[in-house]
Amino acid sequence: MKDLLKWLTTLSGLLLMLAGVPALLGFVLPLLLLVEGESGALEFSLGWVVYLVLTLGCGGVAFFQGLLSLTGSPSRALRLPPTWALGGGFFLLLAMGLGLHAAVFCAPFGFPPVFLLAVSLPPVAAVAWMMDRQPGGVTWRRALVTFAAGATVSVGLAIVLEIVLPALVLVLVRDLGDRVLPAVELLLDELAGGKVAGALTSPGFLVALVEIAIIAPLAEEIAKPLITLPLLKRLKRPRDAVLVGAIAGAGFAALENVLYAGAGLHVWAGILLLRAMGAGIHPLGSGLVAWGWHDLLHRRPGAPGRWLARYGLAVGIHALWNGGIVLVLALVGANVFGSRAPTVNLLGVSEAGVLLAVLAVEGAAVWVGARTLTRRLLPVDEEQSLAASMPAERAIAVWALVCLLVLVLVGLTILRSIWLP
Repeated sequence: MKDLLKWLTTLSGLLLMLAGVPALLGFVLPLLLLVEGESGALEFSLGWVVYLVLTLGCGGVAFFQGLLSLTGSPSRALRLPPTWALGGGFFLLLAMGLGLHAAVFCAPFGFPPVFLLAVSLPPVAAVAWMMDRQPGGVTWRRALVTFAAGATVSVGLAIVLEIVLPALVLVLVRDLGDRVLPAVELLLDELAGGKVAGALTSPGFLVALVEIAIIAPLAEEIAKPLITLPLLKRLKRPRDAVLVGAIAGAGFAALENVLYAGAGLHVWAGILLLRAMGAGIHPLGSGLVAWGWHDLLHRRPGAPGRWLARYGLAVGIHALWNGGIVLVLALVGANVFGSRAPTVNLLGVSEAGVLLAVLAVEGAAVWVGARTLTRRLLPVDEEQSLAASMPAERAIAVWALVCLLVLVLVGLTILRSIWLP
């Protein structure tokens, strides 16, 4: 069974590499676009480099690490730079990227590698923070393959789930939506002067709201740690399972950063700074669910209930963050298209500033909760580890509840300022 897994990893890596070989011929196209004075050279170059990294890069990692494993070559314990060094490197890359992005001729060639390193460092820093220089049973081989699989296989699974689940939700709530939408539109029409009602109650907006705040957390927290299942059976300690799951989540987060920042390339640095605040969300959520799978695979008493609790906690943390982001975007849209003032009565600070502060608090709490969890799981003895894990889970659950209450109170205060004269 072990050899079969190694062969599957090696062959899948080879196939992924072969998919990227034809793209090597595209290296001259950005230069031709620049010479011809055409726009889009940077966008093409960035997409081309991302594709090569996902195929030749991730495929190469799986292929060569699979071969090394088949030949019995040992792998060293994973040692990551300290979190402060990774954070400093992130800001240095931001500065370099801003400079390269402004240099029109150099941007298609120098910006993409700097951009890819910048999007990867925050989630890697979150893993380093959770690991706390104590890798346990996590080796470089396991980490590299898991990170690559998280950025490819897990993202693909999540996309499939995020397409299927919304279709089911729309079928189930279609009739209810037909009754509720007109009433909501009328309310917003009265409160916002008719300028944002059509946009905020359109089917597209509601689909996006459900997708981002509900469907995405449900799908992604299932998809991220699935690729770790073959490895979890071989890991003895729960802490190793959490760290392996966190690495898969980091790979997932890195590619998600690419998609978000690439979609808003003109403000890519701001997007990355915002997402860096919540860089621990994907690793922590994936680590929690992987920990639940670890208990199930090792048939520990009460494992199904613990898996469900950890999955629910991961989804809740993720949904809380996404919900805050959706609220920021909705309020910004209402601010642009509506007739209200740009500030609310919260010490004279704009609602965008207040919500960003709430998201920063939540993001910081994720980092604290993640480190607390992995430290609680440090004892080598398995029974001690399981006993120590319960206070950590309760602490994270209490923190999530507090953040939710804060976000709700802030949201209600802002909405009250919008709706009441």
